[in-house]
Amino acid sequence: MTNPLYDVAIVGAGPAGATCAWYLAKQDIRVLLLDKAKFPRDKFCGDAVIPRAQRHLKRMGVLDQMVEAGECLFTTSGGFVSPAGIECLSDSTENPSGTPMSVKRIIMDERIVRAAQSAGAELVEEVAIDKVAFDEQAGTWSAHSGSKRFHARTLVLADGAHSKLARSLGIVQNSPGAICSRSFIEGGTHSFETDGICYMERDLLPGYAAIFRHPNDELNFCTYIIPGGKAVPSDLKVLHQGLLDQNSIVRRHLGSGYKIEPMKGAWLRLGGIPKSYADNLLIIGDAAGHIDPLTGEGIQFAMEGAEKAAQTLIEAFRVGRFDEQFLSAYQDKWHKEFGSKFGLAEKASQLMARYPELVDSMAKVANQRDDEFFFAWADIMMGEAPWSAFLRPKLAIPMAAAAVRELWTQRFSPSRRRVAATGA
Repeated sequence: MTNPLYDVAIVGAGPAGATCAWYLAKQDIRVLLLDKAKFPRDKFCGDAVIPRAQRHLKRMGVLDQMVEAGECLFTTSGGFVSPAGIECLSDSTENPSGTPMSVKRIIMDERIVRAAQSAGAELVEEVAIDKVAFDEQAGTWSAHSGSKRFHARTLVLADGAHSKLARSLGIVQNSPGAICSRSFIEGGTHSFETDGICYMERDLLPGYAAIFRHPNDELNFCTYIIPGGKAVPSDLKVLHQGLLDQNSIVRRHLGSGYKIEPMKGAWLRLGGIPKSYADNLLIIGDAAGHIDPLTGEGIQFAMEGAEKAAQTLIEAFRVGRFDEQFLSAYQDKWHKEFGSKFGLAEKASQLMARYPELVDSMAKVANQRDDEFFFAWADIMMGEAPWSAFLRPKLAIPMAAAAVRELWTQRFSPSRRRVAATGA
């Protein structure tokens, strides 16, 4: 029996792959969605989904399903703790841009996959694709899983941060440089009072730790190590456990006697790759590095990039062109939508690592001013507003003044110099 020829084969059915499949199937593109796991399957993540990602979930009907089933919780209270231990907490219920929500990936990812199936995509589970090959004469791709073969006119790689297949083709050159941890804390065993808090530990910057509450009072405790600071990926376990054992604010927020599962970890590829296309081929999601270099946020970019990939392929089928010159429009689209911000985000992360006092100044200013200032800061961090919004007088002037004061107090003041000189 001859294997069918699909229009598009997508390797990896995470949020990027399944979202791309949904957008394609809605336009009657014949899509094959391949994944090595069987759903529902877990994914180690911070479980926070910001408003820009929620919009895609809304279109697919997934958001309403999760809300109705009580599977997600909108994060309406919380904030962050600065390196100096300044707690900046607020109620974001009235934020017009919306709030993040927490949902377990084992739940959300299956919801998205089922939505793609309902739209018409064909899902094949428990197939680990170990090789892909392009037949130039036929103009088709074959995806190999042991003795199984799958054929398609175009191929989309959504095979995760290590991007084994994209690396085998020589398109992705390096290994992922960031890493995150996750441990669930049993509901009812802790004293956490808000929905979500980020802990900007000095030795962890530009990475951070965070706690997010789930609907059943379960907590997700995660730690992100992002390049640019003192911490390196091999420090993950020590820093993850050290925050739980030694950070006085984390200990106070959680209380004593909480029950926590062993740490699990996942690699992250940050900041986008230089080339995410080839003849009859696109790369999306974690494989394409669609993760913010400052926040480690990737779900929204996975889904936005997936939509851009689908748009490009739909146009390719319309005009009958699948060469890399035509498909390069996908790179332009995702770079314009969010990739152009990654460079500035990386510089901001390096600045935070070098001058932790800047984060302290943000916390002080946010505590001193009204919620509108806090919402403006939150919108920038969530990607609802551009980084240039930091240059608006209402944000820039008070933050600059506070940053100067903090740098002077913590690094250059006479009292600071006297303490350093005495070794106290």
